[in-house]
Amino acid sequence: MSRLSIRSFSSSPIASKVGYSTVQPVHHLIPIKKQTLGKRFPELNIPKDDIRSPQYKPKDVYQDRVNEYYQNVLKSDLLLHYYEHDSEAVTGNKARSWGEFSPYAVYRRDRKPKGLSRATRDIKPVTPRNIPELTGISINLYNKAALEESWINISARLQLAQITNVKPKVVYNKSNVLPWKVRQGKECGCKVELEGRDMTRFLSTLVELVLPRIRTFKGIKDSSGDKSGNITFGLSPEEIKFFPEIENFQELFPNLFGFHLTFKTNAGTDERARTLLTSLGLPFYKEVKNVQ
Repeated sequence: MSRLSIRSFSSSPIASKVGYSTVQPVHHLIPIKKQTLGKRFPELNIPKDDIRSPQYKPKDVYQDRVNEYYQNVLKSDLLLHYYEHDSEAVTGNKARSWGEFSPYAVYRRDRKPKGLSRATRDIKPVTPRNIPELTGISINLYNKAALEESWINISARLQLAQITNVKPKVVYNKSNVLPWKVRQGKECGCKVELEGRDMTRFLSTLVELVLPRIRTFKGIKDSSGDKSGNITFGLSPEEIKFFPEIENFQELFPNLFGFHLTFKTNAGTDERARTLLTSLGLPFYKEVKNVQ
């Protein structure tokens, strides 16, 4: 496979990958005050969104198929599926009070919800203002080997940067665990937060190129949510090699590391989030226990 044909299925050629997409290009460094301009420079009075303006900054130079599919097809279908007339919000389990005359109420927090360890959010009905939408993808890579060899964490960060085109952030230990050789303040991994075009490009590559090639992948477990609309699952180091950015440059990445993916949504419930992600191409399966 040639270098220019990489990621052709996700409509993002490698020729456009100059560097991290979070770095904004600078097209004009000289500020222009339109109030002081005369009639000799009419082209400087052109609005900034016009391509003839010197302050024009190009954006959306290529098609985002995932976003267009959501805006034109999926958004209206989700509203039709979940909208209910005269529906009201379902109140979640909140923290309980100790009572007005209880001696435990002084200098204490409220009691935990009944039967739960923490309070739950209110489930609001779906309206045209809060249609379920994928807001971001969080990638977390915990590197146990980096606790002894710090240079291994550099390889892990380069791996995430190559796959996502976003500069990863270093994760540090927050506590000391002597049996595990964990020291506070020491590097233990990295993480990436994907939004916008970086998110949709990674999602299309994952759905179209990576997951179909994993023979043992049955789908995401039906119980992988956090009851708030966020779905999490992991990929092993053997499955990471199916990313085209890694597969075509295997000699540069002799050590591969698995990571966890968290799909953040504003759905509010796991059932709505699964419906949204299934429409975007992510399969789910339900574990069936063998009863003998």
